[in-house]
Amino acid sequence: MSDNFPSKSFKEKTNSVNDLELVDIRLEKILIGPNDRAYVLLGNSEKTVCFELNSFEGSMLSFVYKGLHTNSHIQTIHQLYIRYLKDQGTNLERVVIESRAGDINYASLRFVDIKHRRYYAICSLGDALILSYLTKCSLSVVKKPWLTYDPYDDTNYEHFIIDLSPED
Repeated sequence: MSDNFPSKSFKEKTNSVNDLELVDIRLEKILIGPNDRAYVLLGNSEKTVCFELNSFEGSMLSFVYKGLHTNSHIQTIHQLYIRYLKDQGTNLERVVIESRAGDINYASLRFVDIKHRRYYAICSLGDALILSYLTKCSLSVVKKPWLTYDPYDDTNYEHFIIDLSPED
């Protein structure tokens, strides 16, 4: 059976293959709020969604997002991991945000090796965003949960103390 088609039992559990449709998104902003709480805004042309990250992942994401990793005398664990993958002939092909359970967001990493074999790993949203940004691979979200996420309301925007917006 082809890698691109889910098995029959999987299709029955999900009701429809359309439940697995992917929506391309982009990292729009990183916000650091009072008490060192970190948030990331992800979106597409239709809506933007706010996700909270733990303080470590928020710090690491802002570190790479601002390009500070390029001149660092010590590599981050994410940089070491990417270097290891390249040494093994493997690349990160796609990052997909899959689901939310409570306050935890799950993402899958899709890898491809030099023999064109694909394999997957599940990780936290923060790690997935960092790896996606460092490798410049595509970032997507599964459409069904994306539709359930509330759009970001920026009425309290002035409460954020640091806004790491892209510099256009």
